[in-house]
Amino acid sequence: MVYIISIANYPQHLSEEVGKAYIEAMKEVPGDRSISKPVIPAAIQTGPEGFKVTVISSVKEGKLREALDLATKRMLFFAKIKGFRYTVETAYDAVEAMAFIGMKAPDV
Repeated sequence: MVYIISIANYPQHLSEEVGKAYIEAMKEVPGDRSISKPVIPAAIQTGPEGFKVTVISSVKEGKLREALDLATKRMLFFAKIKGFRYTVETAYDAVEAMAFIGMKAPDV
């Protein structure tokens, strides 16, 4: 399984602006379960730097490019907000990762 992990950071005073951008992004770029499925739709943390939002989606077989495009298109709605920072990353589960080195992951 491959995952897309989007992590956003922004100061607390931008909450309303980020919230409005989120609503717009979800309307304009809705999820597509034929491409990816939310595992963690949004995990929100607070700290001295403001908010940190983590979104994790599992990617359907052969749909990585489409899933990355979808995640990036959504994040571009926030890019215009000064002080908003984000990353979009991929990660492999243990089964996929161990196959790279010619091993099989143990059953958990």
